[in-house]
Amino acid sequence: MRPYLSGTVTFSMLGAYCEKYLNELFSNRIKLKNIYTEKGIIYADISINDYPAAARLSRKYGVRTRVTSRHGAYFALRKLGKRPGLIIGTFLSVILVLFLRLFVWNIQIHGNSELSDAYILGLLEEHGITAGVPANETNTLEAERRIMLKSDKIKWINIEINGSKADVYLNEANDKQENAIDFMTPCNIVAARTGVIVDSDISSGQMLYENGSGVAEGSVIVSGTVSSGTSTILVHADGSVIADFYEDADFSMDFTTVEKVPTGDSFTKKQIMILGMVFPLNGEEDISGTVCSEDTQQVTVAGIELPVKIRTETYTRYNEGTVTRKTEDVRKIRDRQLEMYIANFLKPYEVLDTEKNYDVSDTGIVLEARIKLRGDIAAKRPIYEH
Repeated sequence: MRPYLSGTVTFSMLGAYCEKYLNELFSNRIKLKNIYTEKGIIYADISINDYPAAARLSRKYGVRTRVTSRHGAYFALRKLGKRPGLIIGTFLSVILVLFLRLFVWNIQIHGNSELSDAYILGLLEEHGITAGVPANETNTLEAERRIMLKSDKIKWINIEINGSKADVYLNEANDKQENAIDFMTPCNIVAARTGVIVDSDISSGQMLYENGSGVAEGSVIVSGTVSSGTSTILVHADGSVIADFYEDADFSMDFTTVEKVPTGDSFTKKQIMILGMVFPLNGEEDISGTVCSEDTQQVTVAGIELPVKIRTETYTRYNEGTVTRKTEDVRKIRDRQLEMYIANFLKPYEVLDTEKNYDVSDTGIVLEARIKLRGDIAAKRPIYEH
């Protein structure tokens, strides 16, 4: 490492007394490395500190020496010395990188399935965790506590900050988790829906119905009261019960409605976000009577993300107006609403069939839908509740 830092040169030796010359170098404790011969010329590596002495001794033996290549940090720094701008730029870049590590720039979210990243990032920003904040000044424990108090959609959250990166781990709250019964608690399985059983997989408890049987909502399907010899024991019934059942829904809409109608007038506002601070890039506008859509973009240079974001807010002006639609248009709107209802609220189940009935009156249309579904209707209830 030391010769590399101080620098070495490869030089050639040509003459009648090269062997005596080499012996003289060794006698003067001048170190040579990587000695080799190529086409009658001897080459060797030598420290730049020893090369002047070696050059002087070569004249004593009539040996002609010549430097063929240079190696090491010494020569690299000499080249950079001719380009001070590059040295200054490198130094400032190192300082900038070290400085930026004092702030949070990258936020990674783990454990969310129903909640969007945008929703969680919004909660974090409200409680002081956002790109550009000082890493050592963020109170993660306080942010975790306030987020769990504010949002009933998050069961627990853990924020870990390491350098410029923040990892957010969370567990979403849902009905199944909130209503979970401890495995040691004796319970029955009841029907969450009225339907016809088509399959079951019971690991604990006594199944009271066969496939093809109809069950009413709330009736016990799997009993946690089990006979064992001459005695009766209480167990935690467990398993799944697949059934076909129906979901009824209706959606109404008048032919004439009062709605917000876009005027065709819109404007944008841009903001630059640096170190957690927001700076507007254009003047203020009246935003009353508008609907806003927002887009945030990370600034990158040559594929490298900079600690700068550009937020663009697009405001569209609306006026309230009366809209009258044709019968077919209203039907299409109600059909789309039914599709959204199925996608959002019936996602855990398989849709087998959908029956539609349109009740058309002088004022509007009511879509009555009967949706046939297949899914798990098992719901656990403690035995003492029955």
